[in-house]
Amino acid sequence: MNVVLRTVLESFVYFFIILIAAEIISRIWDRIFVRFSRRLPTRLFSILLKNTRKPVYYFILIFGFYLVYQRILNLPQVKNSVGAKFIQGLLYSFNVLIISYLTYVVIQSFISWYLQDIAKKTKTRLDDEFLPLLGRLLRIVVFFIAIIIILSHFKVNITGFLATAGVASLAVAFAAQETIANLISGFTILVDKPFRIGDRIQLPSGEIGDVIEVGLRSTKILSFDHNVIVIPNSEVTKAKVVNYSYPNPRFKIRMTLGVAYGSDMEKVKRVIREILKAHPDVLDEPAPDIFFVEFGDSSLNLLIVYWISDYREKFRIMDEINMEIDKRFREEGIVIPFPQRDIHIIPPEE
Repeated sequence: MNVVLRTVLESFVYFFIILIAAEIISRIWDRIFVRFSRRLPTRLFSILLKNTRKPVYYFILIFGFYLVYQRILNLPQVKNSVGAKFIQGLLYSFNVLIISYLTYVVIQSFISWYLQDIAKKTKTRLDDEFLPLLGRLLRIVVFFIAIIIILSHFKVNITGFLATAGVASLAVAFAAQETIANLISGFTILVDKPFRIGDRIQLPSGEIGDVIEVGLRSTKILSFDHNVIVIPNSEVTKAKVVNYSYPNPRFKIRMTLGVAYGSDMEKVKRVIREILKAHPDVLDEPAPDIFFVEFGDSSLNLLIVYWISDYREKFRIMDEINMEIDKRFREEGIVIPFPQRDIHIIPPEE
């Protein structure tokens, strides 16, 4: 039999054996490995094995064909032909693409596992939005590297290609610099966690509201007027934000109160202290403080400072305290004066 024909036939037989082996491995992969991984405490291996079955199958086929084809290339009649070199380069390209695809599938499997098992337990939606974008960016990076490797194999000058890609990247980055800044700031918020969903914060503009969503590009706050305030993340990270919920929901209330001149200030302080002590939502520690701070135009002014257990109850507690102060002052004969001025008229000298 002709040597070339025999080598070709043997190569086809070897490839048929590799094809059967790939099919067996694929079935074992699906029926044993994947099913066994479902019994493990984490779903990571199950997702990883399920997603990599096809890439591994195709890699075995193409790599097996590549090895079989190497036998044919050793023949003197085929070794130096243009067609043989082209097919060899084509097989090399397929291998690079399959390996790149397998790499991307592994990365995507980790991202899918995180989104399904971890992201649901977090209070922020930032990771839900950031990770899919990260997956798409990594896909572009992986296949860009694969194209560079393939072009280098065919001895294509990639300097101009890289320069063009660099200029294009700079142009895109310059055009989208605000969006990129928001994305980076969103990632910073995710890692640093200056506030979380449900926290009450105050913005530099003075607006106060509850955080309802921390997104990839912006943060949304529900104000007391039931309006949603949308702030770009880049502004949030640069601004001075007051978080009333961190490290705990305790809140300090300061209020001023004036009583009439001639009032017994010791009695006034005692009455206010009794009111604060009797209220169930006013904390004993830190203890309330009452200071006589000023001789006003119309009154003797006090500063009252006390702590409550939850900032969300601020207005209710203030209302109850003020109502009780008004009631007790009436009972004790303590007067809260109206603004007044004494006018002394000096008669002209005759």
